[in-house]
Order: sequence, then structure tokens, then C-alpha cells
Amino acid sequence: MGDLLTRATIWLALGLYAWAQWSRRSSGQVPRRGLALSGSGWLLFVAHVLLAYDVHYEWSQAVAWAETAAQTAALTGLDWGGGLYVNYLFGLVWLGELAWWARDPRGYGTRARWTELAVRAWFLFMIVNGAVVFVAGPQRWLGVGILAALLWAWRPRRSGP
Repeated sequence: MGDLLTRATIWLALGLYAWAQWSRRSSGQVPRRGLALSGSGWLLFVAHVLLAYDVHYEWSQAVAWAETAAQTAALTGLDWGGGLYVNYLFGLVWLGELAWWARDPRGYGTRARWTELAVRAWFLFMIVNGAVVFVAGPQRWLGVGILAALLWAWRPRRSGP
């Protein structure tokens, strides 16, 4: 049951994030609903991390590092567990996004294009790796679906007729 919850929380988190991005696009603004969706997704991401430590890593950073290194080595040949810290950074960037959105919705919605693109690139990189590259079987298709939804939500808007 713990493994199922660990997997379900991350898929729900990513799904809520994608829904939040759709919400932003459909309203043409940065609606509070999108903030609530993304915030709920972040909470599920945190739950995923906590469940992973409880179910898979025995509440040990060393075990988490070793498991991450083993997974990375199996896929890439590189015996490195630093992806663990990359995931922590992902959570912090997501939290920063939420804080900015909550504190200054207008500023968040009109931020520099390079900032928006950098955040999107970071999320795409993380989701491609976490939801497509490092998963197998039918779950990979779920990851592809989430990526497709995000890319569609992020597509450039047409200007004019």
C-alpha cells in the first residue's frame, strides 16, 4: 500500500500542476484557482517525498542516495545519487513559484518572459526525467500525457485574427 501511495501522490501532484497551468491559460490571467491547484500539487509532492523516505529509504539520506545512484546507474551508467538533491531543488523552485504567485499575482503574471521560460524549462526537464525516462510501462504513457498537456497549455498565444 505504501508503494501505491508513493506513486499516486506524485502522479496526482503533476496532474494538479498541469491543471493549474491550463487554468492560467484558459483565464488569460493567474487565477486563484490555479494557485490552489498548484499549491495542492506541491503538497502532494511533499507527501510523495515523505512517503518515499518512509516506504523505500528507511528515513535515511544515505539509503536514499544509494538507491538514487543505483537507479541512475542502471539507466545511464553514471553511479551518482545527486539526482536526489535535484529533486529537492525542484520542490524549492515550485514553492518559490507558489510564494510569488500568492504574494504578487499581478507581478507573477507579468514577469519577464525569460523567467517564465526558465521555470517552464526546469519543470519540463524534471517531468521528462521523473515521469518518462525513469519510469517504465504504462506509467510512462501517463508521463507523456502530462507533458503533452503542459506543452499544449504553454503553447504561444495567437495575436490577432
